Parts: sequence; structure tokens; C-alpha cells
Amino acid sequence: MDANSDEKLRRAAWPARRRLTAVHRLLLMLIVSVQLTGAAVEVLVAAVDLPVTADAPRASVLYYRDGRTVLARAGVGGHTDVALGEIPLGVRRAVLAAEDRDFYDHWGISVRGVVRAGAADARGGHQGASTITQQYVRNAYLTRQVSIRRKVTEFAMAMKLERRLSKDEILRRYLNTIYFGRGAYGVAAAADAYFGVPVQQLSAEQGAVLAAVVKDPSYFDPAVNPGPARERWDWIIASMRERHWLDRPGEYPAARPRPGGADPGGLVVEQVERELAAHGVTSQQLYAGGLAVTTTLDPRAQAAALRLAGAALAGQPGGLRAALVAVDPGTGGVRAYYGGDKGRGYFDDAAAPHPPAATFAPVALAAGLRNGIGYLSRWDGRSPRLFADRGGVPLANRDGEQCPDCNLQEAMVRGLNTPFYALAQQIGADRVRATALDLGVPAAYGGRTALVDRPGEPRPGRTRADIAIGRYPVSPADLATVYATFAAGGVRQDRHFVESASTGGRTVWAARPQPVRVLDERIAADVSAVLHAVVDRRGLGPARPAAGKTGSQQWGNTHDNQDAWMAGYTPQLAVAVWFGRLVPGPILDADGHPVEGGTLPAQLWRDFLGTALQDQPPAAFPPAAHVGRIDTGDAGRTGDPDSLGRAAAAAAGPIVVRTAHAGRTLALTFDDGPSQYTRTVLDVLAQYHVTATFCVVGDNVAANPQQLRRIVAAGHAVCNHSAHHDALGHAPAEQARADIVATDAAIEAAAPGTTVTYFRAPYGDWGPTPKVAADLHHTPLGWTVDPGDWTLPGPEAIVAAVLRQLTPGAVVLVHDGGGDRTQTIAALRVLIPRLLAMGWSFDRPAVTVPPAPPAPPSGPPAAAPSASAVPESLTPATAPPSATASPSATPSPSATPGETPGEPPEPGTEPSDGPASEAAGPAGECAPDADQDCMTSA
Repeated sequence: MDANSDEKLRRAAWPARRRLTAVHRLLLMLIVSVQLTGAAVEVLVAAVDLPVTADAPRASVLYYRDGRTVLARAGVGGHTDVALGEIPLGVRRAVLAAEDRDFYDHWGISVRGVVRAGAADARGGHQGASTITQQYVRNAYLTRQVSIRRKVTEFAMAMKLERRLSKDEILRRYLNTIYFGRGAYGVAAAADAYFGVPVQQLSAEQGAVLAAVVKDPSYFDPAVNPGPARERWDWIIASMRERHWLDRPGEYPAARPRPGGADPGGLVVEQVERELAAHGVTSQQLYAGGLAVTTTLDPRAQAAALRLAGAALAGQPGGLRAALVAVDPGTGGVRAYYGGDKGRGYFDDAAAPHPPAATFAPVALAAGLRNGIGYLSRWDGRSPRLFADRGGVPLANRDGEQCPDCNLQEAMVRGLNTPFYALAQQIGADRVRATALDLGVPAAYGGRTALVDRPGEPRPGRTRADIAIGRYPVSPADLATVYATFAAGGVRQDRHFVESASTGGRTVWAARPQPVRVLDERIAADVSAVLHAVVDRRGLGPARPAAGKTGSQQWGNTHDNQDAWMAGYTPQLAVAVWFGRLVPGPILDADGHPVEGGTLPAQLWRDFLGTALQDQPPAAFPPAAHVGRIDTGDAGRTGDPDSLGRAAAAAAGPIVVRTAHAGRTLALTFDDGPSQYTRTVLDVLAQYHVTATFCVVGDNVAANPQQLRRIVAAGHAVCNHSAHHDALGHAPAEQARADIVATDAAIEAAAPGTTVTYFRAPYGDWGPTPKVAADLHHTPLGWTVDPGDWTLPGPEAIVAAVLRQLTPGAVVLVHDGGGDRTQTIAALRVLIPRLLAMGWSFDRPAVTVPPAPPAPPSGPPAAAPSASAVPESLTPATAPPSATASPSATPSPSATPGETPGEPPEPGTEPSDGPASEAAGPAGECAPDADQDCMTSA
């Protein structure tokens, strides 16, 4: 079942449950009366007619919103009646244990069942009271309408049926007519649908799986909700054992995958089924009751969604997926829905949560407006910036975009991260979350609280300012609701698929819109003004007024994306589009380029809106209301962009991201070595008399000890970069300590007496490591400039990225290991002389923790490197004196909060020492390193 909407649908079912409470009370009173006066039984039973034959199962028809055009048919599959003796006893007992343990002891009505149901109602819960006889009567002769009259009729007909038929015959009819889900009507069809066997071959354990789904075929299907399905199976098995119907149960049986086919409309049928079930219309009634269901879908819009989504994916790399959801802002009705092309039984991408990236910035904007912050307020949009709650991990704008004095509209148009993060931090992340819930994001997904850190993340159960840059997952369907609320001027309508359901001309369910104002209309007008500027200035929209936002969620610490979005609206229609993968990973287009929000998603969004609305005249947005003050931003108030980070440094130990000395200085740091490329890197540094810092991996030190000795002999600083390049952010402090100690030991073994000044966490995943490293006399070392050389973008791109991101006192991160480093070396040959010509000086990073003194030699001194190993040009350089810089920030894991799980691959094993040529060794993919925290972009 779609866990995203489960909670909302179950809330919607409460009115029906309250009605059931009254019915249970009435039945209890009626049963007591019956016990007192046998004459009342005869009167009641005689008053009802029991048809000779039961209604045959009939397929239901789903219509588009016009009530005439057929959208889909929902009907039973092959149906075969079987004799009761052909159904194994264990299967029959499993169904009895689940549905009616007293079946052979009552006369059609279970007094104990009604009492249990009444007690459950009194406790605020819900428990069915119907016997198998009542269920059969209801399915065969009556409707599912919840009313006192229908319940009394059911009561009388059940007693009349018990007089007419034997218990075995009632059970046979029940098992042959009950709906088990997957289009299976009757136990014989269910045996094939779930296990691919004839009914005669079912085991008791398999029978318990089938018995579990009777209660709610859409929810307890083991392929949909394996956890709840297994829990109900366990309960049924326990009930069977309690009644001595089963001695030693076997293992939980594996069911077949759900059937599916190339029918995207099947996902709509599933959504309709769940929505109707929440309102008391069961799957049995949908698939066998001959309903006429009028949906909210528009034939033109749905046809456009299916055609255009298919065209957008055609010719793209395998594994690329898409979703599109269109919602009517005025009613909440879903006008188009595409969650994949496989249809029923397959994964629904439109209902699955993904990090929304920058498409969530408008939610932060709305929260800011709610708190009196105008969209023309000015903010510091420099990149990177350090914030007090990020533990020294810098937050950057995509491509290092800079805007030191930027209003929020400009920041939205340019897709900047830092202003919206600062906005969320200023007003409080909880207020952004509250705004998101008001706009239409559910409070939970799959039973897990939405928009908060999960266990293992920095603040489990709490919301951090990362919410403003879209790190917490939401589904495309829910994002469409959020944007529909903006389009409706701040009025939220519950998203729904069903207008009405009827049978025989009688309505069994009809939607009743319940609009709720959640934003002041002036605030909604300001959000629309900002998002209209995004679409207008970036040329994203159709030929009509439109508002929207793109978003791209970065994949790990790479230059690729894992999710790409476009969400927006006109006054008539709100649409959210998503591209990604089933398992998060890099998404590339047919030309090998990263899929960005402004590419495939924006094209699909624009083409869909143009087609869906082609018969509707353009509608204008209301003018901006300019809510709030414009003197509330932080532009010009942050001073040094690192000041916020330094303010929090005492919380868990400093992470240095500055050079030792002030002025036009930078610190050049290398990660993932030593490797076969380190020799050439050292040659380039020696040529320009540059001192650098090398963050070495224990395994690579053991494989390349000679290169470490050359680093030390040349006077470069040494930094501990873990033993195996494993992420340590979620490791216990003891494990992190053991890792750092092991790396120190490897360094000591390769180059005795080496001073290890710094520690840098792999992948920037700090966790407990800053304090552990400081206790071991290492200064935790971060970075502020990351040109992404490990992605092999080309030497020119590496040089340009450094120059774009560089600020005085910066710590620059490049690599001498972890893959093919020929591009890095070529970039260094250009970059270093250019920086020197521009007046930059190369410095070491600041030291905040005095390093441990070298250990005294315990044996004969190690042999000095040979002249061939240490060229004359690599004599120790004069390093600048050590200086202590202010600590920069508290540590926190760099694992992206709310990001769907999935880590980039580990680095490959480095080749051993080889020729000094920079081209030596095989080229290889460079895995993400201790890089800057993942970014989102416009």
C-alpha cells in the first residue's frame, strides 16, 4: 500500500468508525433483547427476504471526470468454485482464526464478537464484529453502506441463512466468493495469485497468508506492506496454536510478486482502491460489486501525462524514471497521474518520497513571510558559508555562485542555497516544517515522522535548517499539493482521486471538499510573484503566466544528481515533475550529461501544462502584496563568512578551515594518497617552492611508504585521513579512535618520527572524530574550496573552479590518490604559477591542537631515502611558523539529512609505486572523498 497517504486516508475513515460505534451499541442492545424474548427473533427474521441466489460478481468501471469516458475497469479475474473438501483443513482453520473463531458455535451472530467490538470502540479503537455468515450476506446480498438499517437487515439475514444452509455450506460459499486482492475472487484464484499452486496444495502457513489479506487486501498484501502482513500472519498462527489447530508452524511462506503489466492507468486504480477503502468502500465491493466510479482525472491531461512522460524517457539511459502529478488548486482533484509505465503491482514513483532539493525553497520563503520577513529583504548569498549547526561542513551554492547582497527573489531565481539556509536558521527550522505540513506535506511517510532527522543523523527526530534546501524527502504527489496551495491563494484542498462511487443509481461515496486556509492570501501572492519571476527570467514556462521552481539533488559528493525536479503552477493547475532512479544514483541523459531540474523535468513540465491547458484562456496571478519588512536579512551583517561557524566551535572541538596566517593566503591540501601520482605532485610543488599538506590513508601508506618518506623529507605537513578511507561519521568514538590510531601507526612504520599534525574525516563525515582526533593531538582539518578534481572534469575546469571559489585564508582540497590524478597534476602546473602571479601566498592550515612530540626511536634508525628517491630539488622547504587560528565550527556528519540512502562507490585499490611519469598507471574512477557537503541547485 502507498504508505505516504496511508495515515491521511485512515484519518478520513474516522467518521465511518464513529458511525460503527453507534451501530455496535445498537446491536448489543438488540442482542440482549433477543436473548430475553425469542419472539423478537422470529419477527426480525420473518421481516426480511433472503434471495435464493447471490449476486454474481461484477466488474466496476472507472470514468474520467466527465462521467462518460472510461478510464479503466476493475474486475475479478478467473473464478472457480471448489468444494469445501478440496480446501485443506489448515487453510479453512486459518481463515476461521482470522475472521470468526466461533463460527461453528454461533447462530449467525456472535455475541462475544459484538461485545469485543463495543469494548474496542469504548477504548477509542476499532474491531470488526461481523461473523463469516454476516460477511457472506453482506457481500452476496447487500451493500457496504454503513447504516443502522443495513446492519439490522444483515443481522436478520445472517440468522435466516443459518437456518437454510449448513455451516459447511456457508463456509464453502464464503471461501469461494471473498476477495483476496490481486484480482483474485475466491480461494482457488487466490492460491494461484499468491503462490502459483492449486488450492488443494496450499499449506496451513500459506493459508494464513491468504487469511491475513481478507481484512484489507490492499494493505496486507505481503508484496506491498511486508511488515504489517507478517505481523498479522504471526497473530493468525498464534490464534491457531491457541485453539490447537496447528502444532508446529513452518516458516513464513514467500508469496509471488504482484502481477503487473504495461498499464500506467493501473496505478490510478490502486490509488482509487485505497481512497475508497478509507471511506468504507472495500476492495471486495470495487472488484466484484459493479460500481460506477467517477474519478477526478481529466482525459486530455491524463493522455498528455502518459504520452509526454513516455516521450521524455524514450532513448534515455536504462534505469531513468519519471513521475508527474497534476492537481486542480480549486478542488484538490488529481487531474493527471503518472508514476511509471508498468502499472498495477509495480513501484509508484509519484507516491515515493525523494529529496526535493531547491523546489522546497518556496516553503522556506512562505515561512519567512509568515514571520514578517519580506521577499525583498537582503541576504548574504556568498559561497561557501559556514553555519553554526553544520559542524564545520561548508554549505555552497552550485558552481560556487556568489551574491553577497541578494534579496530572496534574486536568490530564488539564481537557485542559491545559502540565503534560504540562513533564513530557516533565523526563523527556526520547526517553523519551516510547520508551514510545510500546513501546505500539504503529510506528518509521516510509512509510519516515520516526515521532515526530521532519522536515527544516525545529527539530530534524530528534530528538524534542521537543511529543510530549506530540500534535504528531507517528500513525494511528487505531496509536492504537487504544496504548489496547488500556493496557486489557490493559500487555501489547501485535500488531494483526491474520486468524485463519487455508485451502484444501481445509488451513491455509496461522494467527495465533499473541505477547503482550509493555511496561508494569508497576501503571502501566497508574494510567493507566486517570486516563483513567477523564476519562470519568466529563466524562460521555463508555457505561453501563459506560470510560477515554479527547479531543483537538483546532488548524488553524494559528486557533480552528478540523484533527483531532478520541476514544480510549479498556473492559477488553474499545479504540476510536480520528478526524474530519478529506483535506487538513488547518478542520473544522466542520453548524451551523458547530468539531468538537472532545468533540463528534462522543466521540459516535461512546460510541455504538459501547454497541452493540458490549451483549451483554457491564460489567467493572471494577483499582484505582489509585499508582506513583511525588508531590513531583516543578514547581508552585510555576517562580516567574515566563517563567523557563525567559529561561534559554535566550542561545542565539540574545532575543525580548521583557515590558513595559519591572515592576508592573501591559501593552504593547498591533498587527499587519498600516497599513490603513484604523489611523486609528480611533489615535483610540481618543489618547482615552485610550495609547501602543502598531505592527508594520507593508512592502507595507501603501507602500499607506498617511499612516497610518504618523500612527503616528509620535502617538509610538507602530514594529515591522518583514516586507515581504510571508511566513513567514520556514524562510528562509535571507540571505533573512530582505533581507526585514527591505526593510521598513525602506519605512518610511523613508514616514516619513523613523523609528526602527524592534522586529521581529516573521509567524505567530510565527521561524527565524533573531531574530539577523538583532538584527544590524539591532531587538529581536525576541513576545507573551503573544492574544485571536484576527483570527478575528472578536465584541467581547465579544475583551475576555473579553484579561482571562482577562492577567498583569503581558504583551505583548498585536491587529490593525489584515489584514482587517475593526471588532470589534477596538469591543473597544478597552470594553477600554481597563476596564483603566485596574482599575489597569493601558500600557507599551512591553522593548528589548534599541539601535535604530539615524535616518538623516540625504539631500534636502529630507518635507512634514509636514497638520492634517487629524494631528488636534490626536494630538500625541505621552509614552512611558515605555526599559528593558531580561531576554531571554525562544530562537527557534524556530512550525510545528507533526509537523503534517500545510497553511498557512492569506495575508491579502488591504488597501484604500487611505479614510474614517476604523471601518466603512469591505469586511469580509474575517483570516488567521492572528504568533500564539501552535498549541494542542491536550481
